[in-house]
Amino acid sequence: MCVPQPLKVALVILILAMPAGSAVTAMPAGNLVITEPSVNETVFAEMRDFYVYGLFPAPLDHPGNIRVVLKDGDGTIIRTVASCVNETGVTPESSVNMSLVPEKWGGLLAPDVVTEPGGFENGSNKLLVTHTYYLVLVQGGVTRGMGSYTDVSGGRLEPIARDLTAGTYTLVVEGLDGDLAGEQVEREIVFGKTHASLGVFRPESNKQSVIGWADEKMPPLRVYIDWFPGYFRSGEGGYEIPDRWQANNAIEVVNGLEGTAADTAAGARNDCVIYNIGNTSATLQVELAAILMHGLEDSDRTTFTHYDIGEPSIAWVDRTTSAAESLTGKLVAYPADTRVVYTRAEITDGPVRENYFSAVGNDSKKTVDTTPERVTIVQGENLTLYGVTRPIATKLTGAGSAWRYVPDDQIVMYVYENATLGAFTFTGCLEREFEDGYVGYANYEFGHAFTETAVMPPGTWLLSVSAYNSTGALVEKTNRTIELEVTAASPGLPTVIAVAAPASTPAPRETPGFGVVLVLVGLTVAVVVRRG
Repeated sequence: MCVPQPLKVALVILILAMPAGSAVTAMPAGNLVITEPSVNETVFAEMRDFYVYGLFPAPLDHPGNIRVVLKDGDGTIIRTVASCVNETGVTPESSVNMSLVPEKWGGLLAPDVVTEPGGFENGSNKLLVTHTYYLVLVQGGVTRGMGSYTDVSGGRLEPIARDLTAGTYTLVVEGLDGDLAGEQVEREIVFGKTHASLGVFRPESNKQSVIGWADEKMPPLRVYIDWFPGYFRSGEGGYEIPDRWQANNAIEVVNGLEGTAADTAAGARNDCVIYNIGNTSATLQVELAAILMHGLEDSDRTTFTHYDIGEPSIAWVDRTTSAAESLTGKLVAYPADTRVVYTRAEITDGPVRENYFSAVGNDSKKTVDTTPERVTIVQGENLTLYGVTRPIATKLTGAGSAWRYVPDDQIVMYVYENATLGAFTFTGCLEREFEDGYVGYANYEFGHAFTETAVMPPGTWLLSVSAYNSTGALVEKTNRTIELEVTAASPGLPTVIAVAAPASTPAPRETPGFGVVLVLVGLTVAVVVRRG
């Protein structure tokens, strides 16, 4: 229990300054554990903040004070953070200024805004104790401008002069009194270069794919499952401090901070699953934005992956046999020679929607063809070609908070052409519906629906495909050819074989779901000028 002012600050600084292990006799841990950093997430980008989180095995009546210290490779204590609990052994609400937290719900408190003792500016008081867990903010340098980059490890509270740069450190958590008295746990952590597996965590199947891709590599890639500092949830409560968690997320992807020893933007390595990347997702606005900001979208150290069938799994009813069918997708790397990959074709007699896929139910009757670049249909059937692209070089626009950006450009228009069949133009990106009712745009994915095949003459037709950005400029490495065989709906009609024809002027039909605004008339004119 902490004592009232004016002795409070002096006493706590004295406790903080004591060498680790001197306040109490260390005993094996029982209730005191380090849940995070978890054993799989002990490597951090240089200068990153991190949370130390411990979930007690069972709720404690009187947890008591906790101290956390961080030692460098020589054993020198360079960070010290300690709690100041009340008579019940937990951090009182009066010691936490939640008005400084922009987004919160459910009544949880944040260690980032602990103010007692020593005020908000005291970086060594950022430790929260509850009856069920403790949570600690340890600062590394990236958010030094947020106002509490101070520490008491040197014997008095002063600005931190040493960022957490490349090296191996030891994290020590001690129980000072109460139910945790005498307990101590340690964990070794490393700051340096990271190689991450990135992707959205919705749906759960994609989250598991992101993790699975990482686990298959040797050594395994980093996946961000532990809480970023400034973002935490427990039960029905939670909070977000975007300026903190986004900064830490961004430098894990590409570290452009000055003062790093080994972790640089040029050396950044990332793998990213292109699937269900929504317009406002952190995957797009923080992680991909960091890659694009530093021009690493075509780097050989950036690997984009996609599902070979376009989905983690799909299920349907075969329209010929009425048998239930299913396929499981596998993550594969994008080929180096193209930005446009076709993943599957779906053929049905029923109505279809352009740029749309529903994961709801598995009773739709259709034919699924996993060789979509050579596909056969009967006149009158509806054909949808699903596929993916990948990011292109672009400028970025701020999204309203630190370290968050909207890419200004991507591939937004596709044109299929054949001298006999004519031109088919598609704009925008895929819209995907899930069973929980969520519907969202999936950037860098498409579903091009051909619904007027009844007027296509029988034959084998080669459709040339080209893709364009938001200004109407042809994007390199997007020229593909689709071999479409159309068979007669009734016998007796002649068949022909034709070749792909040069592209003609596209005519956009809809705006994309991406954060790109198309001026349709201007786009059409731009393409006409570029193509003569």
